[in-house]
Amino acid sequence: MPNSPVSYYSRPLAALLGALMAGILIGCEAPDHQMWAWSVVLAGISGVLYGIVRSAPMRFSPLILFVAAGYISIQPWVTPQLPDRHISHFITNTRWNVVGIMDSPAWTDNQRQKFDLTVETLENDHGMVPVTGRLRVTLEGEPLDLNMGDRICFAGRIHPLRNFQNPGGFDYRRFMAFNGIYGSVFIPSSGIEQAALHQSGFLQWVYRMRKIISQTLDTIGEADERAVLKALLIGERGDVSDRITENFSKTGVSHLLAISGLHVGIVATTSFFIFRWMLSWFPFFLWRAWTRKGAALLSLIPVLGYGLVSGMSPSTQRAVIMIVIFLMTFLIHKEHESLNSLATAAILILMFHPPALFAISFQLSFASVFAILYFLPRLWQPGGDVSGIRKRIKNYVLSSLWVTLSATLGVQPLVMLYFNQISLISPVANLILIPLVGFGVVPLGLFSAGISLSYPIASLWGFELCAAILKISLNLADFLADLPFSALKTVTPSLLELICIYTLLVALMTLKRKPLSDSQLLRALSIPNKKSLSPGAKNILLMLSVASLMILGLDVLYWGYQRFLRSDFRVTVLDVGQGTASLLEFPKGPVMLIDAGGFSSFSAFDIGKMVVAPLLWRKKIRSVDILVLSHANSDHVNGMSYIAENFHVKAIWANTEPEDSSGYRRFMDVLREQSLFPADFETFPRHHEINGVSLDIVNPPPDFMKRRQMETWRDINNNSLAVHVGFGNVTLLFPGDIKSGAEKEMVACYGDQLQSRILVVPHHGSKSSSSAAFVETIKPETVIFTTGLNNRFNFPHPSVITRYQDMGATLLNTATHGAVRIRTDGNALTIQPFNAANKAVDSNDSSESPSP
Repeated sequence: MPNSPVSYYSRPLAALLGALMAGILIGCEAPDHQMWAWSVVLAGISGVLYGIVRSAPMRFSPLILFVAAGYISIQPWVTPQLPDRHISHFITNTRWNVVGIMDSPAWTDNQRQKFDLTVETLENDHGMVPVTGRLRVTLEGEPLDLNMGDRICFAGRIHPLRNFQNPGGFDYRRFMAFNGIYGSVFIPSSGIEQAALHQSGFLQWVYRMRKIISQTLDTIGEADERAVLKALLIGERGDVSDRITENFSKTGVSHLLAISGLHVGIVATTSFFIFRWMLSWFPFFLWRAWTRKGAALLSLIPVLGYGLVSGMSPSTQRAVIMIVIFLMTFLIHKEHESLNSLATAAILILMFHPPALFAISFQLSFASVFAILYFLPRLWQPGGDVSGIRKRIKNYVLSSLWVTLSATLGVQPLVMLYFNQISLISPVANLILIPLVGFGVVPLGLFSAGISLSYPIASLWGFELCAAILKISLNLADFLADLPFSALKTVTPSLLELICIYTLLVALMTLKRKPLSDSQLLRALSIPNKKSLSPGAKNILLMLSVASLMILGLDVLYWGYQRFLRSDFRVTVLDVGQGTASLLEFPKGPVMLIDAGGFSSFSAFDIGKMVVAPLLWRKKIRSVDILVLSHANSDHVNGMSYIAENFHVKAIWANTEPEDSSGYRRFMDVLREQSLFPADFETFPRHHEINGVSLDIVNPPPDFMKRRQMETWRDINNNSLAVHVGFGNVTLLFPGDIKSGAEKEMVACYGDQLQSRILVVPHHGSKSSSSAAFVETIKPETVIFTTGLNNRFNFPHPSVITRYQDMGATLLNTATHGAVRIRTDGNALTIQPFNAANKAVDSNDSSESPSP
């Protein structure tokens, strides 16, 4: 059939998937053009119908149709048309009585219980309002016995979802909107006033089964084994400790914690052979050769059941859909082609939930399976003779190593993007842990879960054996992760770099195409033998490879210049909520970080890990030359531990005044582990020069520790390490959390030397700081408040705002303007707030200052 579309696309479903994904991406970046998109849909349908009627080739019509369909499908999430009674319209400071239905099981995250709630009514002093929409509810305190489907009643304020507004930062609001959630509530668990009996229904029954299995697992083994077993069997990962997650990540076996093709494949294979054996006892099926068909059909029940009980994560969805397609091939006698099945699974998932494209689990899951299916046969050609135990072992070891290498090649760019890490021992770790966990714990655990209702004692024995195997596995993972060469932290690749890397990988693998040997492994993967490439296709692939290499080479030169050769001085005052963090990038590359933010509850959210470190990695920064801790309050120190632990830090500046807090103790423990020790502050030089930039420590005085006994105003805030920075005619002051006492002393000691064109406002704009004498001495042109939105301290104080406005200063606030980026060559000065439509603020602009 020369005119068949297949003649143009050897795998048409893959081309259609690419078109659908492109449409979804375009719809996110350029929304609100549905009329044009519907016009394109009509044109695409017309082209397809014309091709069908005339038996004409359809090169582009299906692709155009799928691009437009993808564009339209994402619009309800990108530009939602929310009704008047939607919960998003009731996010105020009002305290509401909220009634709703739990539409998700409760889970544990950072020692807090969370669940999603479909809200039914809101009530306050003015009456009751029926509403629609979903909230994320977080409970602090003792966990409650809650079930999906419970009707919940509590009183609290509904908070808006907020992003940290930093360059390239994670879009949390969009992430939650893609899940249909537009607000959050934080309440003590004791504030739940009513929990009605859960509703009836199939999904509620499924989640009750999950809960029964979870409660059974709570009675066996130790906490770590229980947590991992729950993750493997029912998809509950909330109790898996950060240490285990980090160990599995460093060793490259994180996929074992996600229910994926390995787990679902075990269920399908076991079910198929059991049902086939059972049906072979019935002559009716045996004479009609229906044993395989019947076994495949019956196997759908446990496969779908396990998918539902395990929570149907994106990796589980992909695995279930692919295996269902594979089983259906037994019914229709059609050759199974794995890459088309993979594309079908992705298309089905994106059709039902287009935002799944942006889920990390979706991307990693499909990238790993694609790499195994496409890269493996081009990297390794196994021999056909596997007779004998030694050859079988050798074949298993080699196939495991090459499968792991293929999957690693496929997901490593994404792992660098999302986790900034390369596992150097992944092949070895997978070779050891997959047999223990994948072929030991998983099948035994699933069998034990299946008999838990009928034979509870036997199931407990099975779970106990699973826990024993897991204990060995976790100890091995711990040992491998602690090896000094186990993993390497990486910078974050840009979108252009990702495109070039994947283009290069696929092009090179395609050029390496060879006729495949007839091996059991490749037959199991259902990879058909393909013809060699045409000369034209080879030339195109060669050009793509060369172009990708050239772009990557230019990209390396660009970033090399940006990091180590540029001559300007750059400062970024980050948005870290209620806290302070400032990044200083000196000419020719040195980097200083002054504070790293942090929340009061150290275990709740690590600002250093989630906000500060990603910004550094996006700027291709892996080394911090100087880490400056102004003082040990939680909103300055709690983010420092992660930076000190995961970056190459060369020096620490600190006043060394201790603080009895978990965040400070953790920071000091990390410094000791890294053999980093702050210099003795009393003898530490007060003046420093770094590539033309001067830095002066202007607070506290060298002997402040001796003087604080007599000078009672010297508290931890007044003892903040303050740094005055100068480059050419541009000066900046980073005063920490000093108050009026320290301000008075600084003015007396340094006078006009403190003058600064840019001031990071002391103590976030507290009324106890920014005294009149201090402000008049500094004479700032631009002031930056570092506060959290609607913070409980009501920073900045109105009197402080007025004082700076009376000076004629431009006022910026990280809570509303986001991160503030400053760039200067020593003369010209550019100040660019993140949330100002990318409009630079001229320090000499006489227009009205934006309100903080």
